[in-house]
Amino acid sequence: MRKHLLTAIVLMGSVAKSGQCQTIDTLLDVGGYRLHFRILKGKGMPILFEGGSQADVSVWDTILKPVADVTHATLITYDRPGDGNSELDTSNHDLDRHGILQVIEGLEKGLKKLGYEGDVMLIAHSYGGFCATLYASRHPATVKAAVLFDCNQVCFFTDAYVDSAMVERKGLWADAKTRDQHLAQYYQSMNLQRTVALLRKSPFPATTPVIDLIAGVKPPVWDSVTEARWIDCHHQFAAAQPNRERITAYGCGHFIFRDNPPLAIGAIAKAYAGTQSGQAANEITKRFLSYALEAVNEEKRKEAH
Repeated sequence: MRKHLLTAIVLMGSVAKSGQCQTIDTLLDVGGYRLHFRILKGKGMPILFEGGSQADVSVWDTILKPVADVTHATLITYDRPGDGNSELDTSNHDLDRHGILQVIEGLEKGLKKLGYEGDVMLIAHSYGGFCATLYASRHPATVKAAVLFDCNQVCFFTDAYVDSAMVERKGLWADAKTRDQHLAQYYQSMNLQRTVALLRKSPFPATTPVIDLIAGVKPPVWDSVTEARWIDCHHQFAAAQPNRERITAYGCGHFIFRDNPPLAIGAIAKAYAGTQSGQAANEITKRFLSYALEAVNEEKRKEAH
């Protein structure tokens, strides 16, 4: 009997209790392949995290606990197809069947199975900004807020840039052995033109409040023209709607939420509180202030040692 019970738990996904929280780790069939979800159970409106290119759920590990402590929300992380513990759809190998649209359709099926197809707040990083934008454009009524960390914005991807990138990528993926070893990366990389075309037709909903953070320290491989285009694109995005706020994360590289956790968690707390009623919003603000006091003091303690 004990053996059968343990087997059942494994099949449903592992569940670990920590205080009042539960972590659910599970693989869900979303149509011939399985997506890996890791969920930190809370209450109220959930927060869905979209990582960068080839990231898995662990990329968010440094901020999940404080975000949960401050918001008390359910936190949903997942691996995109072929990344982390998620599977690829092997029923076909056509590029146009492994694009960003199929990624979001699989995510939608998984969220529905989990019971989280309703209101949600989005957090995204890098390439995850494309995924968050497409998801939000398909669900404008249920995406209530978003926080974007140095995310892809489609205005950066001009025709000239995409054409140049595709020439480079075709050369990079010309070797069949390399493709076979890194299929998920190959599909994402070689679908750039299709992805950009789709995102141009799928703008972020004007009604959804957004905090858009960009790194103050740009990649060393970028020249001044590329950097200026990135900054200008994000300025355009933020200026397009009065409910969007742009923040330059000074001293931070691409992984803003790792380089400055209090800034990242502050942005998340502000955005989430903005979706709540007066009393609930006040409680989130109080919890963030308590966190901020401890975080700032801890940073100074580390500097002293």
